[in-house]
Amino acid sequence: MAENLKEQINNLVNNLKDALNLVPKNIIGIDIGLSSVKMAEVKKSGNEFKLINFASVNLVEGCLIEDEIQKEDEVVRAIEKGLSELRSSAQFASIGLYGPNTVARKLQLAGGSYEEIEDQVSWEAEQYLPFPIDSSSLAFHVFGENEGGGIDVLVAAAKNTVVESFKNAVEKTKLKVKIVDLQITAITNVFEYTMGDKLNDPNSSWLLIDIGAQKTEFIIYRQGSIAFGKEMSIGGVMITEEIQRQMGVNYMEAEDLKITGDENGNLPEEIMEIIDDVLEAFFAEIKKTVDFYVTSSSDDNIKECIISGGGALIPGLVEGLETLLGISISILNPFDKFTYDKKKFDEDAIHSIAFRGGVALGLAMRQIGK
Repeated sequence: MAENLKEQINNLVNNLKDALNLVPKNIIGIDIGLSSVKMAEVKKSGNEFKLINFASVNLVEGCLIEDEIQKEDEVVRAIEKGLSELRSSAQFASIGLYGPNTVARKLQLAGGSYEEIEDQVSWEAEQYLPFPIDSSSLAFHVFGENEGGGIDVLVAAAKNTVVESFKNAVEKTKLKVKIVDLQITAITNVFEYTMGDKLNDPNSSWLLIDIGAQKTEFIIYRQGSIAFGKEMSIGGVMITEEIQRQMGVNYMEAEDLKITGDENGNLPEEIMEIIDDVLEAFFAEIKKTVDFYVTSSSDDNIKECIISGGGALIPGLVEGLETLLGISISILNPFDKFTYDKKKFDEDAIHSIAFRGGVALGLAMRQIGK
């Protein structure tokens, strides 16, 4: 009884602090992925961001299948372990969703008052959502007027059951979920901040490919916003699983073979063959999606391809994409713009975060009340 009363009082105090804006503004970005939970905390000063804390905790196999949490207790334990490593006073979290039960899409609408735009978004969303609109959470952001006299709007939606499962897992720790975002917009936040003025050319488009373990985000960025986005069910884990199957090793051994090779740091010929076979399927999907975008939009001004995510480390990926697309390929390094304490993070840690922590950084960039 006393414990329940104490908890009720604490909740009341926290809610009051929240309402009066008396809580710290930092927010922890949490990327719950197939193989690990990545958590970042950043500090904003003016227009600049500084990495304050970062943690990555491995998950056991089978915790997630696509975007469904299967082993909640394991996910909660990983988040709690990450929090102990962060040693942060932040009380709030921003979480990123992905998978077949989420959608991000740019729409061209007629415009009008906020209520009129809201009605247009609901009507349009009802036409293309792969799940019922009355069982989903919907949000939109107006970019501004387009050349046709209407407005461009980015619509993001997620199935309520997925939102609740991720939110519940996080809130079984000390954190309260304040922001629910999509991973596609989180990595775009990092892309915009890192690339800066390079994106100002109104006649150029950029291809951003974020390659994760289980999926790849394909994003065309043009004139200050996401012009086209697609989530592909292909990622680095396909290579890992094929190495497991053919080489008879466990998951972590297969991951190590994929990235670092044998004890001498060399990739055996059979590993290269496995990687090449999976990359061939990946390249075919990328080429098909680029062709679809160019044909449907008449936009053939893709200036450069930027890749991010742990999959960017796959041997032969950069060279293969250059041959496939015939444009310059570069790797997104958030720390071209993000600052950090060099006494706290060594070069190896920053290298790992740059490749694998982009989504968590993008989620942590969100500001409460913004």
